[in-house]
Amino acid sequence: MPYITSIERIGIRKGQQGAIIRILEVRFENIPQELRTLIGKIENLEVLNTLLVQAVTTQSLEAFESVANQYVTEEGLELENSEPSAGEEANET
Repeated sequence: MPYITSIERIGIRKGQQGAIIRILEVRFENIPQELRTLIGKIENLEVLNTLLVQAVTTQSLEAFESVANQYVTEEGLELENSEPSAGEEANET
């Protein structure tokens, strides 16, 4: 197996993430931002390869999201809450 530099790995990862999102867009049109963020946080190339196949073969966006969430949970990744809760909003004033 040829040596792959860290820069090449980043390029491969970003390419796979983009391909997964594009396939989902073509198949299901509107992709929630949360799912885009989730895909963008996955760095494991094997998981991305699996999700690429899932994007092509899944029956629904909800089924894909369920599988993606399962892999994220297994990898120990967590989504950051991008929207402050009501309590946080009150503290900012």
